[in-house]
Amino acid sequence: MNETLELLTKNEVTTAGIIFLMIFSCFVALFHTVIFSGLFKAKFNGWLFFVINPLLVLLSSLIYRPITYVMFALLFISVFILAFIGMIYSGISGVKKARVEQDKINKKYDIEATPIWKKLLGYLAVLVVIIALYYVGFYAIFFLLFAIPFLKFILPNTKSRFLKYQSTLPTSKIRSVAMGLAEIEGKLRTIEHLESPIGSIPCIGYRYKIENISTDKDGDKSYSSIFDEIKCNTFYVLDETGIIKVIPDKIEFVYVSEYDSYIGSGKRYTQYLLQENDSVLLIGKASIQSDNEPIFEYENIKKVFAIAPSENVKHYNTFKPLLNSLTLFCSFFGFLVAVVLVTPIDITKHKISISEPQFFDSNQTESIYEIEYDSATETDGSYEENEDFNPQRANNPYNSPYQDSEPTN
Repeated sequence: MNETLELLTKNEVTTAGIIFLMIFSCFVALFHTVIFSGLFKAKFNGWLFFVINPLLVLLSSLIYRPITYVMFALLFISVFILAFIGMIYSGISGVKKARVEQDKINKKYDIEATPIWKKLLGYLAVLVVIIALYYVGFYAIFFLLFAIPFLKFILPNTKSRFLKYQSTLPTSKIRSVAMGLAEIEGKLRTIEHLESPIGSIPCIGYRYKIENISTDKDGDKSYSSIFDEIKCNTFYVLDETGIIKVIPDKIEFVYVSEYDSYIGSGKRYTQYLLQENDSVLLIGKASIQSDNEPIFEYENIKKVFAIAPSENVKHYNTFKPLLNSLTLFCSFFGFLVAVVLVTPIDITKHKISISEPQFFDSNQTESIYEIEYDSATETDGSYEENEDFNPQRANNPYNSPYQDSEPTN
């Protein structure tokens, strides 16, 4: 460090060198402008650093010429230091801004704040992932990219339960529906209208979703949900045999088509509506109120209560066999690819060795199958096996496996 300072201050800068450093400091000023305006979100005139940087170089040369190089070096190094600090500041500011926006949404829609134990559990999960990446490496990445989405896909949820039961339950007529878990189909009838969040459209119920929009370096957009609400008034379902009241507490929307959406302030706002005369299919619990009026409500034992447009359910049932076949094929193909990638295969001139898949410790693998084949010589378009093949002789570069005699000098 002392040698570097001595080198910078030992040589006196010429007038031409000072002019060159002042011009070059304008290029450094370009980075300073981008850092302060982009990362620190500072408000200033765009020409500010294009004046300050050359002025600092000029003043240092007037005060003591040998330190002109030192001043320019400090300006150059400050770009990297300020960029690093700016990234940290920008990240912290982004988190604070997102938290403020989330608090506004929570207050507007009466959403309870996330409990502290859930936040601590999230931090613990991140810590476990970091430790797993350090000790397990590739397999932790595989688990994050494939296993977790697969588990999320196969674990039961309202949608999966609805699709499961709609494929096995018979569709009951409303007049003859049995008490308990049941499936009914009919048209919606309004008791009291709601107004949708977007456009104040009269409806029976709606699902309103707000998502943050993120854009990567390639311009591709991704969406993360920050608010998702289902609100529904009590309504009737009518078929050709009768009518039944639906109590919509804990109801879920399945395959309800998007009605309207718009983008603003870096967010996407989407709504899904249930309206008068929509043909729907419901799965839930049929029961009777205290006044002997039949109702349809949440099934507490099977944990299912959902509504879906009849047409969309029919489309799903049409393509479900193809989807199952595709899922099975992709799973089997992915398993084969994974086994091939972790299976050591050693190919020598006349030998193929296939060892146990190296899932964990590659030092404990043993060859479980070897294919050894004799070399052949081609004569008149056909091959003849060489019964005198000697692997030890084959490893000798001066010997041919097809010759019995030593090479002559």
